Amino acid sequence: MGRWLELARRGALFAAGTAIGLHFAPQGFLPVDQSICFDGGWRILCGQVPLRDYAAPNGFPVHALQALFFAMFGVNWLAYCLHAALANGAATLLVDRLLSLLGLERRWSSVFALCTAFAFTPPFGVPYMETHAFLFSLAALDAALVAVRGESERARLVAALVVGPLLALAFLSKQIPSVFFLPAVLLVGLCAPGERARTLLRMLAGFAGAAGALLILAGVLGIDWQLAQLHVFDLPAEEGAKRLAFVPTLASLGARFAETRAELGLLTPAVALAGSLLFLLSLPLWRLRPRASNAPRAPLAAHASAALSLFLLFACLMFIAWTSNQKAIGVPLVFASVGCFAAACRAAALALAERGHRRSARIPALLLPFLAVASSYDAAHFTREFVATRAVNDVAFDAELAERSRAELPPALSFLRWSVPKLVAYTPADLAALVAYLREREGGLLVLGDCSPLYGLAGKDSTFPALWFHPALTFPSTVDPRFPAFESRLLANLERHDVRTLVLEPRIWVGDLPAGRLLALDAFPRLQSLVDARAPTERTIGPFRILELTPR
Repeated sequence: MGRWLELARRGALFAAGTAIGLHFAPQGFLPVDQSICFDGGWRILCGQVPLRDYAAPNGFPVHALQALFFAMFGVNWLAYCLHAALANGAATLLVDRLLSLLGLERRWSSVFALCTAFAFTPPFGVPYMETHAFLFSLAALDAALVAVRGESERARLVAALVVGPLLALAFLSKQIPSVFFLPAVLLVGLCAPGERARTLLRMLAGFAGAAGALLILAGVLGIDWQLAQLHVFDLPAEEGAKRLAFVPTLASLGARFAETRAELGLLTPAVALAGSLLFLLSLPLWRLRPRASNAPRAPLAAHASAALSLFLLFACLMFIAWTSNQKAIGVPLVFASVGCFAAACRAAALALAERGHRRSARIPALLLPFLAVASSYDAAHFTREFVATRAVNDVAFDAELAERSRAELPPALSFLRWSVPKLVAYTPADLAALVAYLREREGGLLVLGDCSPLYGLAGKDSTFPALWFHPALTFPSTVDPRFPAFESRLLANLERHDVRTLVLEPRIWVGDLPAGRLLALDAFPRLQSLVDARAPTERTIGPFRILELTPR
């Protein structure tokens, strides 16, 4: 394929992935999750520094990227969705590149890449920590393959050096699934023909460079190391330990896979799993063949592709189990896994044909069109059942409601197609009235609730010390001895930003499980005392309670 034609093909894949992502991104609104990276981007745009001015367990590269999109396109839902859409386009290209590096023909790699475009960001829609962690991890895997199979010494050197920074970005986006990819990329490095030590040393140099750069950046930004220890390591580790009970043992891994596949209604992952296992189980048989035998040998490329197929399935399955997320958001690389199995089939077919076993070569060769058609069917089913309905966000998407509500939304949310979970009591008109009111109010703002985009829409600095409300994960539980220090930071923020308005949502989604209660104003006793002392005037807009504090 000519150079310009190949560039056009890749450009078309990127454009298609972006368009698919942008089409589904604005459907529905789940405040507790879809507000996170919006507020993270707004905070950084306002000059706040993560782990100095606000706490979060992860997502920092996503927040920084979103701040860039807000700076370029304004603080609005379109800028938010465009970020996710471009990430979807990048994932589409990365899957195509991965499969091309494994030797799959471009017509087939394009099919699996386009199927990925419906499973990557569309299930959730907007930027999210998990999808960016998968994105950077996928890029690191691609770079590791280039480090081994690149056409030039320069390409192999650069690729090996960027593996570390890419995995660092993945880890800072979300610890799980990023940690699964570290041994995978190192194992890929071990496959470098004749230069394993050099490739691994280059990768390790990249890891060391990334670590050094992050330490320097942290020093320049003034990161609070005690805050980082608590929110990036201690609280997530404590929460992760509770979730270990959900992680399947090796004995139950097959049952968990079957359960996930059945719930999602997908055929091709089962085919990829069975076929890849057969490839790997056959490896000892190929090696035991005497060299004089005329029997064909499957090349290492086929087994390596099969191993990658299994790894991608494993990474998705373990991510779902460990994070307790809905299954539909945990399979962004399922079609990449099927594509890796297709690459294994092609490599086996070529090996058989080269040795004159053309009739035997037809069997794996015929699997390629079957896998492509079956994946397209699976992608259509997945889109219809999980993406178009926005089921991941507990939303039964209603297109008619979305169209009726468009004119009622605040101008900055006009790109949002309104549908919300049943627990969300406010309407687009309520949001518009609240935003208009907050923009006119003097002084700072504190939102006690999940709808943190209110800060950016009102043009007010975010003041809650944690990025979102999840007791025992993003801040200590109210019964945790570390909670008083967190509340002190909250009160300091109120003083610093001259907060005069508190917005109380009717319900905060995630309760304080260790305390056995829902979160409300009275969960913050010192904040409650401050509010009482400043004799607030109370008003309501829809279900929102608004407390207007007297000036200090």
